[in-house]
Amino acid sequence: MRIKNSTLNIQPIRISDIDSLVKLQPPDWKEDIRQHFNYYYSSVFCDPIKITMDDNIVGVGTTLKHRNSAWLAHIIVHPEFRNRGIGKSITNALLRSLDKRKYKTVYLIATELGYPVYLKSGFEPESEYAHFEFESGLNIPVASPFVIPYEDKYKSEILKLDRDTTGEFREVILNGCIRSSFVFLVNGKVNGAYFPQLGDGLIIADDPSAGIELMKFRLQSESDAAFPVDNKAAYEFCCNIGSIHIKNSKRMRSGNARILHPEYLFNRIGGQLG
Repeated sequence: MRIKNSTLNIQPIRISDIDSLVKLQPPDWKEDIRQHFNYYYSSVFCDPIKITMDDNIVGVGTTLKHRNSAWLAHIIVHPEFRNRGIGKSITNALLRSLDKRKYKTVYLIATELGYPVYLKSGFEPESEYAHFEFESGLNIPVASPFVIPYEDKYKSEILKLDRDTTGEFREVILNGCIRSSFVFLVNGKVNGAYFPQLGDGLIIADDPSAGIELMKFRLQSESDAAFPVDNKAAYEFCCNIGSIHIKNSKRMRSGNARILHPEYLFNRIGGQLG
């Protein structure tokens, strides 16, 4: 793509833009970013934007808004236009679009390329996620019989567990796929939940044994895991079964710190929501 020096234009993404985003797809990202931007475009709690030069999209990003916190996600710059301040322009535009009186905390997950950009925009490191991959042929133990399908009577416990884990009110996100979730139930109490259709498969649990059993259940069909490095139980489990620790990624925050329990998170949603 060859474009002369031009003014950057920041606008909302249109549905007709999404197919062209394939040109921005990072080669090391597994999932097609167009699927994500279709989701963002159709979700009332998201506001995806684009940066154009001479009518060519050179960068994108979005906000995802909860009750009083928000995330920035999929901030991507076309490879030929990096190191020109476009990433910072996207980040700052997304931050400006948020009402600071309402959204007192803003999060994101930083790639190595994005990390220095976000520091300049006022974000600070808060924690890290450990990423593991599982080789084919690993003998994953069979999951516990206490892992059962969701029923509506468990909903309030699941939502409270997510609030305790994250310090956020994420009902809008969770409600969209809660009916396909699973719970870890002992003596009538929900100790954990797994959302196979939410991002990479969210797992939350306030009891380490529940979290590990839900990880086993997920690994019957998946081959990776990502969770906070503060979750020692998940880390030890992955190491003990011979999985490969491939990298860490940084979780960053702008605004107020929140009370959260990273040791309750046994698999993250993804880079767009932690």
